[in-house]
Amino acid sequence: MARKVRNRVSGYTILVVDDQEEALTSTRRLLEREGHTVLTAGSGKEALARLQETPVTLILLDYFMPCMNGDELVRQIRTVDQYVQIVLLTGYSGEKPARAMLAELDIQGYHDKADGPDKLLLWVDVALKAHRTVKALRERERVKTELIANVSHEFRTPLNVIGGYASLLLDSEFGALPDAAQQPLRALSNATHDLTELVVEFLDYAKLEARAVDVVRQWISTRDLVSELGRMAGLLLEGRPIEFRTEVDEAPAAVLTDSVKLRTILRNLITNAAKFTAVGAITLRVRQTSAAVCFAVQDTGPGISADDTARVFEPFRQLESSRGRGGFGLGLALSRKLALVLGGSLGLVSEVGVGSTFELTLPLSVVSEPARPSSGTGAAAAAAAPWEAGTSLNP
Repeated sequence: MARKVRNRVSGYTILVVDDQEEALTSTRRLLEREGHTVLTAGSGKEALARLQETPVTLILLDYFMPCMNGDELVRQIRTVDQYVQIVLLTGYSGEKPARAMLAELDIQGYHDKADGPDKLLLWVDVALKAHRTVKALRERERVKTELIANVSHEFRTPLNVIGGYASLLLDSEFGALPDAAQQPLRALSNATHDLTELVVEFLDYAKLEARAVDVVRQWISTRDLVSELGRMAGLLLEGRPIEFRTEVDEAPAAVLTDSVKLRTILRNLITNAAKFTAVGAITLRVRQTSAAVCFAVQDTGPGISADDTARVFEPFRQLESSRGRGGFGLGLALSRKLALVLGGSLGLVSEVGVGSTFELTLPLSVVSEPARPSSGTGAAAAAAAPWEAGTSLNP
């Protein structure tokens, strides 16, 4: 019996990736009869290019392809789109069982080509239903994030006014105030400062959630960055039995990345370490490997249990041990999102009773060690010293 042709347009765009032209053609025709818009790609490289050009709802991906197999391509796709639905296709036996593939890869379905077109359409329907659920949840999150951003923005102006007047009253130019008045004014000023910082964190997090951020890369001197962080740590640890150490022998001379975002991550990590470390040391390590540059912040605090290591990166999540230490649980969540925006990752290794190490890893593609300025002029000098060709080492 001939398959009934649907006249309506589904509104979904499906990308079919297969190195067999015949398979691409037959799958495309099958899906177009269902009213879907269908894109095709004959390789992993072509599929990634398609994703950059056009929003896609679902990807039907052949596992065995030359140059890049399904496993490798799925991992590449997730760096481009975290939410697109993926159904893996196979026409061969011998690879891992379907359940193992579902467990190991970030995919939503697994179709054996031998099961025929009806089974494939069933997987497509399942994936599209999941897409609708994910889309609804993301919309709810977007509205919530937008509300947080709007409320935070409205808070910032009156807080600046309150903080400004408190500073003016404490200024010696207005005459010395009695101690009874200075103490509450300082408390007011400090509280306003803390709330203002919290509002800025809310706004930054909301922008990241809405993906309304740009990456502006520039050369950052590793030496200057480490010195700056050392001065900040000195203020945080002043009068406390905690030493701040740096290990930068294996660090590159300079890093090419977004200066503001990198500094925000590292400041958050050092501030977090200072908050939980009562005695001992906080160590900042910077090193370059063959594939990446790593910034690690190690402390001798109480450590975090294995069950809680993933939870520390959740927004507004505070572990029981952090109650009463200030903050609203946004710093680490913000830092991890910023790491992803920079193309890197932020991880945690911790042992209860020993301490914790947070490590920011940036891929080598955004890291470089520029040559020192030469005595040449013009284009040759600019090539030898990129920071002198209009790009500053510091923000």
